[in-house]
Amino acid sequence: MTNRKTINQLIQLQELIVARMQTKASQSRTPLDALEKSIALLGSDLEQPVKTHINRLLQKHPEAVVPIIDGHCTGCGMQLTKSLINEVLRADELHRCRNCTRFLYYPSEVVARERAHRVYGEQQKMGIARFSAPSLMVTPLTGSTPEEVLREICERMQQESFIVSADQLLDLAMQREAIVSTAVDGGLAFPHVRGVEGGGLTMAMGIHKKGIHFGGPGRSLTRIFFFMVIPTATSAFYLKLLSGLAQTFREKDARDALLEAANDPEVLWKKVVQQTRKTVK
Repeated sequence: MTNRKTINQLIQLQELIVARMQTKASQSRTPLDALEKSIALLGSDLEQPVKTHINRLLQKHPEAVVPIIDGHCTGCGMQLTKSLINEVLRADELHRCRNCTRFLYYPSEVVARERAHRVYGEQQKMGIARFSAPSLMVTPLTGSTPEEVLREICERMQQESFIVSADQLLDLAMQREAIVSTAVDGGLAFPHVRGVEGGGLTMAMGIHKKGIHFGGPGRSLTRIFFFMVIPTATSAFYLKLLSGLAQTFREKDARDALLEAANDPEVLWKKVVQQTRKTVK
């Protein structure tokens, strides 16, 4: 097995393992049998030292295989030497960050972001306002398919300068949905894209009043969408945010409060802030 093939296999394995973490964090009752089999199959032919190390890393953090962005390990932020970066680019062998020991790779594409930093002097935000804003309340959604609904949300994030390319973000979100649906019970879904560097964790939210089939056969219509863009460094916190949102909106009254505000983004924003005050710190 070539080392380039191995690093791609490790990335795929990590995506499956993180998808399992996310499914559990969202309190979904989706069966994980198929996912477990895929994880076992994908990891079956890895060399034992590699398998042992990636499993050890994933017990501590959702990211064991991380991209190099702007000459830095995105796992720990350490600046890497030019010689190490060139070795990673050649992909003749596996390389790890000398600080955090994560496996390194050079991404073929990077999702560009425009809004990377909080404005200097801006009042420190609390709760859900750390990750979202009234301008990212996308309602009412009008699409009739998962791709159409996610496109509406991605285009809003582009319009508000949180990302540069809605098409690129949409493509990555649909790839993630292909692993296992992010739809859960109660008409909720948590679509997301991980590893988007250049800014903080960002969440947009959309309400579809009629609902669409988002999670495959046998699942109820999905009406409430929490779409998150997740930098590598915030992957661990993202799971806590996801768990907090799932805890809040598993209650029917909390979901109904959002659906009632579907025609007014400003009111919807206030409802989201109010409902998550205790669960999202």
